[in-house]
Amino acid sequence: MIGNAVIDIWAKEGVAPVCKYEDDLKVFRFPVDGAPFQEGDYSYSYDRDECVRRILPLGIPWHPHKGDLHFLFVTDYIGFRWDIPRRLVSLPLQKRLKFLERVRVFMDKFSGHRCRLHDIESIHGSLCHVAFVYLEGRSHLPSLSNFAASFRNDEYIMRYTPPSVISDLRFWHNALQCADVVRQLLPQGEIRDLGIYVDASTSWGIGIVIDGSWAAFQLKEDWKLPHHDIGWLETVAVELLVYFLEQMGFCNTHLRVYSDNKATIGALSKGRSRNRPINLAIRRTLGILYPLFITPDIVYVPSAENLADPISRGDLGPADKMLRPTFVLPDELKPFFIHE
Repeated sequence: MIGNAVIDIWAKEGVAPVCKYEDDLKVFRFPVDGAPFQEGDYSYSYDRDECVRRILPLGIPWHPHKGDLHFLFVTDYIGFRWDIPRRLVSLPLQKRLKFLERVRVFMDKFSGHRCRLHDIESIHGSLCHVAFVYLEGRSHLPSLSNFAASFRNDEYIMRYTPPSVISDLRFWHNALQCADVVRQLLPQGEIRDLGIYVDASTSWGIGIVIDGSWAAFQLKEDWKLPHHDIGWLETVAVELLVYFLEQMGFCNTHLRVYSDNKATIGALSKGRSRNRPINLAIRRTLGILYPLFITPDIVYVPSAENLADPISRGDLGPADKMLRPTFVLPDELKPFFIHE
């Protein structure tokens, strides 16, 4: 409440915009012609000291070591380093090493041994934070959250750490050793609606429609395996769509995609799923989307309005509109589909 009051008073005093998250504040400023505070080629209406002076009567006890003494273009905020001119965000060195050490200690202490709920919740919370920069890491979190859920909020029991948790922590251990990982911050731009539809049917296979053209993938008769259900199949439909987008040269774009499976939409929007085969499909999908800066806006459409629905049931479109893949199916998918 006090922090919110500071922001309100600053706004009245002409200090804005101000970002606030819990007890972290970050003040910004913009150049103003003829303003009294000159810095380089630009003038501003306040510097750091003037900014503080405008709320001095409040007696705010500023942290002696945190925060910047000057306005900087590269600054730390809520545990991340923000490079404003280049629109990059990364982990500061100390933060990266701190999280790396947490992962290492957990693996050394609990690999093949039992841990408590607090132990897994602590490492899971840390990595959820880091995943803002390490985007591909989002699909390496469900094993941790699933394990935490198995405790059923009991803080006192101890459980053996599953191999899947240790496997995903190895990914994080390797990722956090890399010093040059950054996330590019790009505007999504306007959503482009190119008539992209995906659908899956357990009776035949997967259908995809892109701007009037179509593609289909027929299932083998013995395709059903444990945990490979319609939800998995609908997620794979989006994965196969993404391979076509890569093949067609899409990049740096925000695309509307229509699906009639709400569970798939939810899992892809979160970047993870508790179902391991679905999670692996999401992992492969995001591995293509992120480097290409393609942002899918997946929205629900009723099956009756899904243009890919008849194709997923084997009612194929005209031959001259067929999309022919030049990509090779991932090895994980080859056992499920009839392919040349």
